[in-house]
This record gives sequence, structure tokens and C-alpha cells, in this order.
Amino acid sequence: MCPCYDEWSIKTNEHDERNNKRKNQFKILLHDDKELILPNKSCFMKNQFKINILLTLVGIVLAILPSHASDYATGLDSMKITQRESDILSVNDTLCEKFNSKQLIVPGIFMASGLAGAIDHNNSLNRSVNEAFNDLSDGKTCKIDDYLRFLPSASHLVLGSIGVKSKHNFKERLLISATSHAAMLIMGYGTKYIIKEQRPDMSNNHSFPSGHVALAFTGAELLRQEYGTAWGLAGYAVATSVALMRLYNNKHWFNDVVMGAGIGILSARIGCWLLPFERKLFKINHKSTKTSTVAITPTYNPAEKALSVSVFAVF
Repeated sequence: MCPCYDEWSIKTNEHDERNNKRKNQFKILLHDDKELILPNKSCFMKNQFKINILLTLVGIVLAILPSHASDYATGLDSMKITQRESDILSVNDTLCEKFNSKQLIVPGIFMASGLAGAIDHNNSLNRSVNEAFNDLSDGKTCKIDDYLRFLPSASHLVLGSIGVKSKHNFKERLLISATSHAAMLIMGYGTKYIIKEQRPDMSNNHSFPSGHVALAFTGAELLRQEYGTAWGLAGYAVATSVALMRLYNNKHWFNDVVMGAGIGILSARIGCWLLPFERKLFKINHKSTKTSTVAITPTYNPAEKALSVSVFAVF
């Protein structure tokens, strides 16, 4: 056979393959009658999903970063505190208590994005995320998120009592935590019973927003405010894991967990903003050097296969 014919056949086959690929692409006509060739729809949805996940992660990083970057420029000269008082940092301890409108930006973006998705929870982004996690889980579920959601909030209360430097004493942390979680319950569960969005697994109509995620992000932001960025990173890692597990278990749409994260962050900041008023109400001395002690004793009963935890606190 002629070599020229073989070469012509190969080029023809390559041309046909390119045409077949082009048939799987969809076209958008522009005003100037030029054609813009876009990837096929499934590829486009996957890229959109990746972009939105990236934007969400960027938002979480912005939430973790300290709200007052200039606070670290005060220098060592301003840290004139006694050794006994060093367990309660007196330099930046009241900064989170001062309301600043900039602190509303990150939770506001999360909540606005979540609310926009709730208007049409069956939108393309929610569907693509839901399908991606359903393919990943293949019908399986993992209930660890039911317990993991409590970890950041519990850590916020306990860490300062076991030697980690905190900005507030135990009574103040208790007040901040109680106020934050009260705000989270009012905003989160109040919205659930107003919106009445059906869950992806159709188990009930309390999907929006995610209460698990709101609780986890409340604790994560409390950790960041109280113990700094390093502990905040750990808290946000746990909270993000809870959000991913809620999607994995097919309990929420993507906008549900975004809204829950926004509510959680805002709730933690509300708790800190209201602390000065609560100090006056309960007559708490912020600069008290009294130490608090927390003892946690786990007990296991092999006969009944039961695990219990006893908590003893002195403050």
C-alpha cells in the first residue's frame, strides 16, 4: 500500500476524532456572532464545584486570621504583667470584646451565600456537590460528626484550665460560651423552622441551616478568639471536617453548611461583644488572679459495657 495513503488515513482519523470531541462540547453565541467553545457540561460543573470549594476555603482562612493585625505591633514593652497573671493575657484580652463592623464581613459573606442557595436549594451548585459526595460515600454513612461537633466548644472551656494561656478566666469563658451558643441556637434553629427546607435524604424538612456545622464553627471561632491562631486552625479543621461529614452523610445541601458556618462565626463574636455588659451584671473581676481547676475522670464499666465521664471544677 502507498505510504501516502497511510499518512492521509491517519490525518483523516485524527480529524474525525477532533470533530467527535467538538460534538460533545456546547457553544455559546456571542453578540458579535463569534462562537466561544466551552468544555462539555459535566466538565464545566466539576470545575465550578472546585472553584466554589476553593472560595469557601479562602473564606475560612480569612475567618481564622486575627481581626486586628495591628494588635501584634504593640511590642514587648506593653506586656508588663506579673508572672502570676501571665496565664491571663492582659494585652489583647479585650480586643475581641470591642465591636468592629469589619468583623461582620466574613460571617456576612457566608450567610448571604447560604441564604442565596436556600432560595433555590435545587440549584446546579447544590446538585453537583450533592452528587459528588453521594458518589464518594456510595450510600455509606459515618456518625462521627454527631460527636465531633462538640469538641471545639468543649476545648474552649477546658484548655485554659489545664495550662494553656487564655485571654479570659474560666467564669468569663463560661459566659462567652453560654451567650455564643444561645445566639447560635436562636439564629440556627429559628431559621430551620422558618425556612423548612427538605434534606437531601428526604428525612425531614429541617435542612437549612446545618445545626452541626453552626455548633462546630461557634466553638472554632471561640478557640481562635481565646487562644490565638494556632488553636483556631485546629478548631476550624475540626469544624470543616464536620461540614464535610454532613455532606458525606447526605444530610445537607452545600448552602446549608455555608450558612451554618456563618452563623457559628457570628455567634462566637456576639458572645465576646456582650461580655463587658455581663461582667457588670454578674460583678466579675476580669483581672482576678484566682486559678481554676478542672478534673476530668473517665470511668468504664466492663460488666455493662458503659463509659462515663465525671467533671469536677473549682473556680
